[in-house]
Amino acid sequence: MGFDPDWLALRAGFDTAARATALEARLAHHVAGRHDIRVVDLGAGTGAGLVHLAPRLGAQLRQSWCLVERDPVLIAAGRARLAVQPEAADVAVNWLEADLAVADLAPVLEGADLVHFTALIDLAGRAWLEDLAGALARAGAPVLGALTWDGRMVWDPAAATDADAVAGFARHQRRDKGLGGPALGPDAAPYFAGALRRHGFEVTLARSDWVIGPDHPAMHQAMVDGVAGALVDLVDGGEAPAGLVANFRAGRAAAGPGRLVVGHLDLLGIPPSLA
Repeated sequence: MGFDPDWLALRAGFDTAARATALEARLAHHVAGRHDIRVVDLGAGTGAGLVHLAPRLGAQLRQSWCLVERDPVLIAAGRARLAVQPEAADVAVNWLEADLAVADLAPVLEGADLVHFTALIDLAGRAWLEDLAGALARAGAPVLGALTWDGRMVWDPAAATDADAVAGFARHQRRDKGLGGPALGPDAAPYFAGALRRHGFEVTLARSDWVIGPDHPAMHQAMVDGVAGALVDLVDGGEAPAGLVANFRAGRAAAGPGRLVVGHLDLLGIPPSLA
């Protein structure tokens, strides 16, 4: 499980444009009136969550962020990024190098007033998500989870092999990604919402779709490459026909970039003590 810094930089603008601002506004309302807040960002990458969310929590808040990331390359890139990022200027930042697959979540979340993650839980298995929900309940902290893929990936104009390719990508997404067994992939957000509700959380899901227009060829190519890479794994494992990868690439090249919608869900969970 991991992400390349170049991919994180490429997707950053689409992430920002897609996020469910209504959930962020509700969260800001719940923390309004506080003087300080400690945020734990799980799978923080290079700190994009802080850059996006810190200004939206309110200028009156003294914010302390613990950025939890296992990849030292991303941590190094994040330190360099936040050193020159205006949004981080008034935020106390601490990096915690930890592998969420094996870390005890309770001490990681201890003292958190808010837990945040981006593009994380669709890589996780049921047991890990249950553990996270339990740790959040014990911490009594609200959680804002952004950009969990929900299984939708729709090109316009479409190509004949798009549906088979996306179905294959979803199947690949359900493999073990190193976070607690076979990942739930597109089913992760509703499953995690249910786990939180069993602990008494008030949970809201909202769409946060990427909309990638024809003027973003690099993002289109990255999406085609990402899907094709997953299909190669399936073909190598005998789980997909040998020609699927070439046919998908040829179909997308003939159709052109056009418009691509990638479906995501954002999640806001408010614990019983704050609901």
